[in-house]
Amino acid sequence: MEYQAASSLRPDSGADPGAVRREMLARRRALAPGDVDRASAILVRRLLDLPELAGSKRIAAYLGIRGEIDPSALRHVEHLEVALPVTTPGEPLRFVVPSGPLVEGPYGILQPGEGAEVDPLGLDLIVVPLVAVDRRGNRVGHGAGFYDRTFAARADRPPPPVLLGVCHGFQVVEALSAQPWDVPVDLVVTDAGILRPGMAHRGVGMGED
Repeated sequence: MEYQAASSLRPDSGADPGAVRREMLARRRALAPGDVDRASAILVRRLLDLPELAGSKRIAAYLGIRGEIDPSALRHVEHLEVALPVTTPGEPLRFVVPSGPLVEGPYGILQPGEGAEVDPLGLDLIVVPLVAVDRRGNRVGHGAGFYDRTFAARADRPPPPVLLGVCHGFQVVEALSAQPWDVPVDLVVTDAGILRPGMAHRGVGMGED
């Protein structure tokens, strides 16, 4: 399946996050499970080729739902210890390396019920789910603000942890209207390619990695 840019969004004006979120969630929900599985397999292969991941030992990932591209196969990579997010409404995320069965969280997403909690800022790399992202790393999430609250300290200092955003290729747009509290990602990986936002002003595009 070939993913195309979201043509109904106006790249010249900085797209409204609410409009982007509605469109991208609808497009994602419309994907066939087989298409999601194929895109996720491509994504994981790209991730495993990254020097940022090769040099990491303890990372965070997530379990994809409702058409999300799914990086959860990273949990089975031998050299990685993978923490998963635990959500509590209104609070920053906690990250736990599970030691038992996963349980359903407050948003219907499986999360660790028990395990070793880790400091999010002590992780080497965080795989961040994206609803949309632009070429400078500005992101739109689901609107609850979990990742922005949790990684606010990263807004004005360099990695670690590396904030690595992942999504389907069609979820990358030219420009988003960023808010002061938004925490951009350092790197974007999709089934269509790799984008390093720090080089966006030099015209580096998807796939030119």
